Amino acid sequence: MRTFVLPCSGDGECAGIRRGVRRAADRGRGVRQACLGRLVVMALATLLAALGGAAPAAEANRFGPPWLGIVTADDAVVLSRPALDAPPVGPVEKDALLPVLGVVWGDPGPDGQTTWYRTPVGYLPSAVVREQRAPWTAEIVRDDVPVFNKPNGRSGARRHLRAGDVVRVTGLSPGLDGDPYVWWATTEGWIRLEPGWPATAVLWPTGSPYTTAWDLPAPEEAARGWWGQVVEGANVRAAATTESPIVGRLAAGQLVKVLGEEQGEHVRGSAAWYRVDGGRYAGARVHSSLVRPFAPPRPSLARPSRPPADGTWITIDRRLATLTLVRAGAIAFVTYVSLGTAGTSTPAGLYSTFGKFRYDDMTSASVPDAQHSYDLPNVPSTQYFRAGGYAIHGTYWHDDFGAVHSLGCVNLTLTDSAYLFALTRPALRPEDDLRWSAAAGATPVLIVN
Repeated sequence: MRTFVLPCSGDGECAGIRRGVRRAADRGRGVRQACLGRLVVMALATLLAALGGAAPAAEANRFGPPWLGIVTADDAVVLSRPALDAPPVGPVEKDALLPVLGVVWGDPGPDGQTTWYRTPVGYLPSAVVREQRAPWTAEIVRDDVPVFNKPNGRSGARRHLRAGDVVRVTGLSPGLDGDPYVWWATTEGWIRLEPGWPATAVLWPTGSPYTTAWDLPAPEEAARGWWGQVVEGANVRAAATTESPIVGRLAAGQLVKVLGEEQGEHVRGSAAWYRVDGGRYAGARVHSSLVRPFAPPRPSLARPSRPPADGTWITIDRRLATLTLVRAGAIAFVTYVSLGTAGTSTPAGLYSTFGKFRYDDMTSASVPDAQHSYDLPNVPSTQYFRAGGYAIHGTYWHDDFGAVHSLGCVNLTLTDSAYLFALTRPALRPEDDLRWSAAAGATPVLIVN
């Protein structure tokens, strides 16, 4: 298995990250490290395991940097300025991931284009980089790493991580409200991309048993799940053992979708653990003693006044906080959702899924009357149904399903949203990242109550 390789010039420059990696190795997780004067290489095998084989997006972010780039060429070289004849910084292997911090114009690249991407370690021509959209799981390699509520150092730390903890990384965000830094977006909050990266890196794709155990569920698992309620504050873990890192915590009373049961460490007289769905912790584990069955979501029987010929539509019931998918005139899937809060309610009416994105960025920069600043990169399984940014989408930043939380969108768990996305129109081909359609080629969305 390949791992990060540091572009450091000597022992001093790499000392901090080496200490963090050595701590991981000392815990018996097989972490390798090196200081070889080359660029960061993230193991493709590790990523594909974490991403479920998902292909990266083919085009650069429509909102611009920062975003995470993946190298697509076999012989790419990072250069000291945006020109092919510039002094090289060093080679970078195919499938390496690098933060893209800026877009600049320079000399023609290998394809004749003059667009170059600025990374923390130098410049790459746009021909050899595309955007990596899908999330991945990393291990924290330093102690006392703060996770902030927003990509702003003044927003307050919601949690402090220590070496050996694991996080799911969803992309990169710019600093908000005057913050000058770039931030890693994770399902727990935002972690600063420290100046001097990668020698100053705080998270690392080690390929440890716990980073690989916490993988995303397959979309089809959504149809087999059931809803439970947390009976007391519950630690959510990467694996079915109290030895595994805590990836987060669910509060008493919260709803959680259970995808399956597995045997693990005996706790409170039982070895049964639940593999759960959700926003922040999809694919993680909660001990079975901490979750009790909850009333199944009630399907809505409301239907469009003129149902489509294929008998497929979505009904969202605001009072029940449920989404019902009807296929061929029969109820095919029902789940709990999170809808808009007071003042930003989810609008009633008949709409359609006219714009579908495998991943899309949601940012207050694109909303003229936003109530507060936000930046959510790579929101998965996004289906726009009304102008103004209203969408049905997966949600990685909260777990308030069955309650109100959104700014008017329909928030689903990650697995539910991926399952629904594959069953609505317009259909995306495997190579498509997005697709638009007129109403006649889209799935109707009826929002009632």
